[in-house]
Amino acid sequence: RRRCVELKHGRISMLATMGYITPELTGKFPGYISNSMSLKFADIPSGLAAIAKVPALGWAQVVAYCGFCELSAGSDDWKTGTPGDYGWKVLT
Repeated sequence: RRRCVELKHGRISMLATMGYITPELTGKFPGYISNSMSLKFADIPSGLAAIAKVPALGWAQVVAYCGFCELSAGSDDWKTGTPGDYGWKVLT
């Protein structure tokens, strides 16, 4: 079980790193993150400064999605086989 959790957290860390780097290189989404507050995606800074800028309902959506992912996928992975082995044979 610990190996499965270690792989999951490692993948989440890699996605978080890409989520930090990608907007700096490619730009941000056009449009509004909140129409009612007239807040555009371009107005949201990168890094920890974004915590205060994103509306509370946006953070609630992030937490709800993380909870859904945590509870729905991969919980039996450590019981049924090798953790992290999904049978993808890309290079072999």
